[in-house]
Parts: sequence; C-alpha cells; structure tokens
Amino acid sequence: MEALVALAAFSIVSAVTPGPNNILLWASGATFGFRATIRHMLGSAVGIGGMALVLAAGLGALFTLVPELEVGMKVAASAYLLVLAYQIAGAHALRRGQLGRPLGIRQAAAFQVINPKAWIFALGAITTFRPPGLPPVTGSLLVVLVMVLIIVPAAALWAGAGEALGRLLTEDRRGRVVGVALALIVAATVVYVWI
Repeated sequence: MEALVALAAFSIVSAVTPGPNNILLWASGATFGFRATIRHMLGSAVGIGGMALVLAAGLGALFTLVPELEVGMKVAASAYLLVLAYQIAGAHALRRGQLGRPLGIRQAAAFQVINPKAWIFALGAITTFRPPGLPPVTGSLLVVLVMVLIIVPAAALWAGAGEALGRLLTEDRRGRVVGVALALIVAATVVYVWI
C-alpha cells in the first residue's frame, strides 16, 4: 500500500508539472476547446501507460546499452515542438479550429514516444514503485493503472486551463499576442527535452 501511495504522489507531480505534453494540451484547449481535446488527453494516458509496460518488459535495458536512442528521441521531440510553435505563431490568432485539428488518441500516444519527460515518468514509475510483493506482471499492470488514472485528470486540468484562456481570445489583437506567447512557450519547452 505504501508503494501505491508513493506512486500516486510521484504520478501527480509528474503528470501535473509543465512539460511538452502539458503545453500541447494547454494550446489545444485554447485553440479547439476542452471537448475536442479529450482524445489528446486519453492518448497521453495510453501512450505513457504503454511505454511503462514496454519498459517493464525490458526496453529500458536497450536505452542503457544504446544511449544514441535517447539523443534521437530528443532531436525528434525538439523538431516537433518547434514546428508546432511555428504553426501556432503563424496562425496570428488562436481561434478554435484555425490550426486544423487537435491530436487524436493515436497521435497523442505516438507523441509520448518522443517526449523525454514521458519516458522519465514511465521509467521512474516502473523501476521505483512497482510493488515488490506482487508478481512482476501484476505489479506492472497496477503501476500502469495508477498512472493512467492520474494522467487523465491532470491532462484535463491543462486542457481546461487552455480552454479558459481560449475564451479570452475573441479580439484579434489580443489573440495574436497570446498566440505568439503560446508559441514561445511551446518553443521554450524544448529546454525541458534537453535537461
């Protein structure tokens, strides 16, 4: 039970703190609204939960043996975030639906693969908080369940905050300023990728 409480606390901190995925959820909420961002929220949980299962199956050892994989993930994540920041800034005003469409479940889950913060979260949860008294498969599934149950409301918090911001963007000039500010924030999350 103590391991689950510690896992829940770790998951809350990991899921709520700023990072590439939460900034994307915030921007999506501002641009498309909360309801349209639900698939992104669920995809984040599916992606990180799936990564934790893959790590539990032993992929973590591969990253230790081939550190270049981590660098490749960081480069891909940085490039994706910079392209997204460019698209947000180029929209000139964040109006719902103007940037195309929000990430779907598969896209959001796939984004987690290049999100270093998600890998750290998944690896930390599996290696540190898997209950030692349970068989490895059962313990891993329990860890993933707790993570997913915390990721979804944390993602909803970011998307909801984004939607609240989006309501303020009715005026073109204000929308342009906030759009550029959001683009800069998304671009700044590249720093999180490399630390």
